[in-house]
Amino acid sequence: MRNAGLNEAEKDAWVIGDNWRSEMQNSEMRLTLQPMLTYKLLCENTDHGFNIPNNQSWEMVTSNGLDLGKRLSIAFQELERLNPSLKDVFTLNDYNRYRNVLSLYKVVETILNRQSYNRALYEDSNPLTGTVTRYLDSLLETFISREGAHGGEKGSPKSVSSLLPHLLDKTSGTICDHTSGLNGFLIDAYKYAQLNHGEVKLFGQEINAQTRALGIMNLIIHGMYPEVADVKLGNTITAPQWKDEEGHLLKFDGILTSPPFAVSGWGYEEAEKDVYGRFRYGLPSRAYGDMAFVLHSVASLKKDGKAVIVVPHGVLHRTASEAKIRANIIQEDLIEAVIGLPSNLFMGTGIPVAVLIINKNKPDVMRDRILFINAEDGFKKAMRNQNELRDSDIEAIVSAYRNHSHIDGYSRSISISEISTNDWSLSPLRYFEKADVETKIGRTNINRRKYEQSDLPKIELGDIADVDRGLNPTKDVSDDAEMTHYLVNLVDVQEGKIIPDGLKGITLAPKRAREYELQPGDLLLSSRGTTLKMTVITPEDLKDKSFVFSQNFLRVRVSDANGYDPYFIKAFLESPVGQYYLQAYQRGTTVTVLSHKDVASIKLPKLTLDKQRDIAQLLLRSDEEYQAVIEQARTKHEQHYDESYHLMGISDSYVKVD
Repeated sequence: MRNAGLNEAEKDAWVIGDNWRSEMQNSEMRLTLQPMLTYKLLCENTDHGFNIPNNQSWEMVTSNGLDLGKRLSIAFQELERLNPSLKDVFTLNDYNRYRNVLSLYKVVETILNRQSYNRALYEDSNPLTGTVTRYLDSLLETFISREGAHGGEKGSPKSVSSLLPHLLDKTSGTICDHTSGLNGFLIDAYKYAQLNHGEVKLFGQEINAQTRALGIMNLIIHGMYPEVADVKLGNTITAPQWKDEEGHLLKFDGILTSPPFAVSGWGYEEAEKDVYGRFRYGLPSRAYGDMAFVLHSVASLKKDGKAVIVVPHGVLHRTASEAKIRANIIQEDLIEAVIGLPSNLFMGTGIPVAVLIINKNKPDVMRDRILFINAEDGFKKAMRNQNELRDSDIEAIVSAYRNHSHIDGYSRSISISEISTNDWSLSPLRYFEKADVETKIGRTNINRRKYEQSDLPKIELGDIADVDRGLNPTKDVSDDAEMTHYLVNLVDVQEGKIIPDGLKGITLAPKRAREYELQPGDLLLSSRGTTLKMTVITPEDLKDKSFVFSQNFLRVRVSDANGYDPYFIKAFLESPVGQYYLQAYQRGTTVTVLSHKDVASIKLPKLTLDKQRDIAQLLLRSDEEYQAVIEQARTKHEQHYDESYHLMGISDSYVKVD
C-alpha cells in the first residue's frame, strides 16, 4: 500500500473474490473479510483502547495455514472476552465452517500480509481519513457494490452520505442515525465536524445483528468506536434503544438517517400502543413504514434540533393517513426543506428519493414556508444502472438550501397556505413554475404559471369527462368458462395503437363487464410506470371483440361527445404542458401511479369543437406523413443494400424472409 496506490484496493478485491468464489457467495465475502482486516488493524496499531489477546497477535494467528479458521475463531472469541464493548462483533461469522482453509490462507498471504496496516508507516496516518483507512474503505466498498444491497438496508451511496452532513451542519452536540446500517452517515458527520474544527458525539441503532457488527468494525477502522460513536441493536420502532434515565426517548441535536424504503412489517400494532408520544401527528398505514421513521425522528429531536432524512417520494404525496400526518407536521411548521434527488442513486432500486429536512428551529425567513429544491437532473453516470451526485451537484444543493435561494426551475420557497391547496403534497415538481419535460418535439422547458395565469379559457378534464381506473382481473379469469371479453393491458398498447394478437381473454359477469367495457372514443391513459401510453379506441378495434381495460390504465370517457373530441384531449395530454402535469402527478415508491382524481383536475384549453377537430386532424396527418416518409426511407435503404449485394455477386446466395 503506497500513498498513491489506493487503486490497488479494487485489484485486491478481485483477487480475493477469485480465491473465495468456490467457497462462498458474494454476500458472505465481506462478512468473512472484514473481521480479519479489522483484527489485523488493531494488532498493528496502538492508538486505540482495545486489549489484544496475549499470544494472539495477527502475525502469530496467520503464521501458517494449518487450522487457520479455528485459530481465527479462537482469537476473535478472546478479543471479545477481553473487550465487552466488542461482544457479538467479531464472532458472528464461524470460521470453522470453511472446508477449504487454504483459500483463507491464500488471501492472508497474498493480500493481507503483503503490506502493513500500521498507520505510522504512511505519510497520512490519520485514523479517520488517512492512507490505511482509505485503502480499507475502497476494498470493502468494492464488495458492497457487488452485493447490490437495497437502498436503506445496509449502506447508502457515498455521494448521498457526503451531502447529508452539509445539510445538517452540526459541529457540536449529539447526532443519531436510527437506521445506521454500516454507519456511513455517522462517519461522514464526524468528518464534517472535524473538518470544521468541531466535536460531536454519535449514536446509532441497527435492526440486523450482522449489519451492526460490520458497522461497528467500520467505526473501528475510522478510529471512532466506542469513544466517539456507539451503536445498539434493535428495532427502532418497536424497541427504541436510546432512552434517558427516566425511560423517555433520548433527544438529539441532529439526526441523519435513511430508513428502509416502503417496509410493510414496520410495527403497526406496537405503534397503536406507543408510550413514547411518537405518533401524536397520526398513525401511518400498515403498508408503508416510511412515515413511522419520520415521526420517530421528530420525537427524538431537542427543541432546537434538526433531522435530515432520506425518503422515497411516496412519503411526499401518499393520501389517506399519511396525508393527515403531513398536514399536521406542515402546519406545526416543522418541515424546512424538501430536496428531490436523482433516481438510481441507491443500489438495487431505481426509485427516485428525496431529502426531507425537519427543523425545530427554522430561520425567521423560512417561518410558515418550505424550501423546495429540484435536483433530479444533477448527477453523473457512475456505472450502467447507477447514478452519482458530483461535487458540483452537492455544492449547488447546499448553496440553495443555506441561502434559501430562488432559482428558476431549481429552488423555490412555498408558503404553507399554498401547499394546503395542493392536498399537502410535498412533491417538488408541483411547486415549480418551470420544469424540463421530454415530449414528442424533444426536451422542453415548461412555465406552468405562465400557462395557468394566461387569458386562455380553460376547463378541468373532470368537468367534461369521466376518469375511471380499470379492472383488476385476478378473480375474473377462468380457464373453464367461455371467454366474454379481452383485457387490454400495458403491453397491448404500442405506438398509440392496440395490438390485438396478444390480448388475454377473460370471463366477466354482465353487470361487472358494463363497468369496464370500452367503446369507441374512449381514451386509455397508462396509470402505472414512468412510460406514459395513450390510445383512443376506434370502431375498428371493437369490430370482432369486446374489450375491457386493466387496472394499469385510466379510461377518459367524454361525457359530452358534441363538445369535446377525445383525439384533442389525447393531443393536449401528449403536449409539453400535458406531459408536465402527468409527470408532476405521478406518485408511488417502487412503481409510479397516476391518480384518477389528479388526472381529472388537469385543465385543458377550452376551444370550440371545430378547432379541436382541426388540431386533431393536423396532428393525425402529420403522424401519417411522418410514418410514410420513414417507410419510404426504409424501403430505399433496403434497396441500396440489395443493390450493393448484387454488385458483390452474392445476391443469388440468399432469399429474404419476412
